[in-house]
Amino acid sequence: MRNNFGLLLAASIMMATPAGAQDAANFLAQADRAIGASSVNSIRYSGTGWMGAVGQNFVDGEDWPRHVLQSYERVIDYPSQSSREDYVRVQGDYPARGGGQTPIIGERRTLQLASGGYAWTLNGNGEPVAQSPEDAELAQFMIAVSPHGIIKSAMAADDVTLVDRYIPSQDRTLKVVAFTAMGGHRVSIEFNDQHMMERFMTQIPNPVMGDMQMEVRYEEWMDIGNGIKFPFLFHGHRGDHLLTARTGMNWLNLNVSEATANVADAALTVPASVRDAPEPQVNVDPQEVADGVWLMAGGSHNSVAVEFDDFVTVVDAPQNEARSQAVIAEINRLMPGKTIRYLVNTHHHWDHLGGARTYVAQGATVVTHESDENLYRDAVFAPQIRTLSPDTLSRNPFATTGPGPVALETVKDRYSISDGTRTILIFNVQDLAHAGDMLITYLPQEQILINADLWGPPAAGAPAPANISASAIALYRNMHRLNLNVTTHVPIHGQPGPNADFERIVGPAAMQQQAALEGGG
Repeated sequence: MRNNFGLLLAASIMMATPAGAQDAANFLAQADRAIGASSVNSIRYSGTGWMGAVGQNFVDGEDWPRHVLQSYERVIDYPSQSSREDYVRVQGDYPARGGGQTPIIGERRTLQLASGGYAWTLNGNGEPVAQSPEDAELAQFMIAVSPHGIIKSAMAADDVTLVDRYIPSQDRTLKVVAFTAMGGHRVSIEFNDQHMMERFMTQIPNPVMGDMQMEVRYEEWMDIGNGIKFPFLFHGHRGDHLLTARTGMNWLNLNVSEATANVADAALTVPASVRDAPEPQVNVDPQEVADGVWLMAGGSHNSVAVEFDDFVTVVDAPQNEARSQAVIAEINRLMPGKTIRYLVNTHHHWDHLGGARTYVAQGATVVTHESDENLYRDAVFAPQIRTLSPDTLSRNPFATTGPGPVALETVKDRYSISDGTRTILIFNVQDLAHAGDMLITYLPQEQILINADLWGPPAAGAPAPANISASAIALYRNMHRLNLNVTTHVPIHGQPGPNADFERIVGPAAMQQQAALEGGG
């Protein structure tokens, strides 16, 4: 801690006395004139670059997996608080390593629409599909911190401050404007001596990282007409954390090729089906796949609860606290009086980790790969204040003395949990490009294999997938390497399926790959 604090002091020295509110207002007026923010009612810009899959790196400490932004266009309308973001990603030459749809096969288009506190996308038939309130809030916040929007937001704030920040490594002093946006997000903006914005820093809520740091640099400002300037280079970080190896987590690099201010028809109308959409509910559908083994289905991500004599082990806590609370309620109903003693975390990707803190708050021991220990102790389960989206653990933190704040059991190659009657075996998956810390869970008596992201059995009567993923082949190889006698696959995504189908579908592709490797092809 002492060393980190010293680094912070060395990185920047801020004057102790902030300027008054009038000085801050005067400075913002000059910054406004420098880029013409007050003259901008709407903006359309487009470009190319790359985007990182946040929360989906191969192992902790690596940067987010990158995908090429083959095209990108965004239109913002400030009076209506509307945004239309449309982009196409391809894999390009970036390594096929990590998650977040890596490797992208062909092109993958994303369309995100927002207006006035609502967010939605379009399904394959062009029909609007409402997104979550959390997505809508983030969309509104991203409008508020867009290149011209952030000046507008600062000028409207009632708590704006202005300080000087000396940067020793550059031997220059920046002006820093700080304020609160949208009721809780602290935002600070760095300006050079020409009143030009260079970078802003803020936090956004995240179930894994809490008040997660976000930083965006706006560079290469160019005149686009009528005294309005726009940055032609965006570079953003999400998820940097000074107490971990996460100090350069690159999320976005956009080279703008065209920007036009005050375009017509920028405002969006919220579709009635979106405005009237009910609040999303967490649905848990418990399915007993063997005696005392329950698949907690009902959503895009599952958990698996395994009953022992006097405790319960849960495999995976995906998504967020709401999902975990609903799963725990079902476990308490089905297995009353039994404590959830262990949570097996399949891997560190955020969609499979977002609900883990709920189990930790109840005292569960987290079983995870050894490479995750520092990240989980120093960041994910650390007793840090979460102001933007408090959860059970942040409201009820552990003491830092006594038994300690969190119990972790780490796995290198193999781990077991048993009560003398029932045993589960946990193995690290080797030679997998999706995640270096991936764990699979095997129930030898029931001949059940639980996996995340590796294999989702096709529905009964459905055709076999046209392409067999490298992850499915890796599961096949590891299953045979470990001599696991499997009857049923239980996935974290999808429904259970027989191993006979897995062998029939994946086996030939695995054999073909092996023959090619042995033949040097």
